[in-house]
Amino acid sequence: MGQDTTHGTGPRIGSFLPWRDIPGPMWLVGAGSALNSMGLSFLWSLTTLYVHVHLGAGLAYVGLILTAQQGAGLIGSLVGGVLSDRLGTRVPLLLSAATGTVSLAAIAGDGTLWVYATAAILAGTSVGITFACLNAAAPRAWPGGGRNAFNMVYVSFNLGVAVGPILAGVLASIDFRLTFLVGALGLFLFLLLVMLGFRGDAFTRLNEEPGHPARLGGADLAGLGWPVWLLVGGLLLDWVVYAQWFTLVPNYLHTAGISIPLYSGLWTVNGVMVLAGQPLMQRLVARVPRVKTQMLVGSAFFLLGMMLVTWLRTYPVYIAAMVCSTAGEMLVWPAVPTAADAGTGPDRRGLVQGVVSMAGFAGRTVGPLVGVGLAGVLAAGPVFGVLALVILTGGVLYAFYVHPDRAEGLQDAQTLS
Repeated sequence: MGQDTTHGTGPRIGSFLPWRDIPGPMWLVGAGSALNSMGLSFLWSLTTLYVHVHLGAGLAYVGLILTAQQGAGLIGSLVGGVLSDRLGTRVPLLLSAATGTVSLAAIAGDGTLWVYATAAILAGTSVGITFACLNAAAPRAWPGGGRNAFNMVYVSFNLGVAVGPILAGVLASIDFRLTFLVGALGLFLFLLLVMLGFRGDAFTRLNEEPGHPARLGGADLAGLGWPVWLLVGGLLLDWVVYAQWFTLVPNYLHTAGISIPLYSGLWTVNGVMVLAGQPLMQRLVARVPRVKTQMLVGSAFFLLGMMLVTWLRTYPVYIAAMVCSTAGEMLVWPAVPTAADAGTGPDRRGLVQGVVSMAGFAGRTVGPLVGVGLAGVLAAGPVFGVLALVILTGGVLYAFYVHPDRAEGLQDAQTLS
């Protein structure tokens, strides 16, 4: 499918293509996304339980490890983006898969606190590199796929997240060491997939196309253009709010006497919607084909979710709010990298996707701090009201987004006037 940029608001995306029409390289990207997320979920899903309960360390250590892991992912995203532009995506993916495999294997061999903390930080770097590289590879693996290519990376990632924590929980009840070994095995399978399968031009060549020779430049963040930074700002704000689902919401539910299994049920709703709701979501995408519109509609879903829990905080309302937030992420998470890729030169595709990935990590790093800070001075209702304003601000940034080609035209017009 091509991209329609006649109105300067980004590519038009039609309905989801039949499975048989997905190119072979895109299947490899999707499989890699699923294996990577499944393997690493054996680590992050057990951090609190392993560090606080099994090792007996304080919750402060848990917070420090998780924050450092997200910070490492932020750096890894930039590194992965720059390396994919310089070397193609295969080499940095080999590096990230090997790093993740060794990290989990190290915990299985010596599960002390400092080994776990070091391995968690290295694994965070690995995640950042992988996110940037897979999103950079997607449009080359599926030329003309547009949003569908990025959506496949997103759905595959969530498939791994849905399977991994369940297996990790079962194995952890037997032996933590076995859990981390199986996680390392999943990442080793990802390493083998990259080593044996990621060999075509979509992965091994520099990101160059006819008439656009690759330039081995550095991380020229200032030259990305303001449309990309609008997307990055909106995504960061969305993640700051989304992070409250695993920061503030568990505490509010506990205070209200709602059990942990019921909180887990919210994430079950999330996972089922992301995976089973794709046909319905693709019909919605077909009705609102412009990526900019998808980001705005997704922001409206996010906003509605926050407004619901601003007014009332019973468990059914939390379920309704999670449904709204999940609908929002199903629209926004694939739409932002799609919009960022539109109009991006092939020699900067990795850098752009790395910066988009950085926004997600930054939001997940800052979000818990923002949530805890707000909860310390405001009651639950006003907290969610402030978060609704944050979402609204992100939506405003998306509203000002225009296709980079049109942005250049506007800049030229201002220069001539």
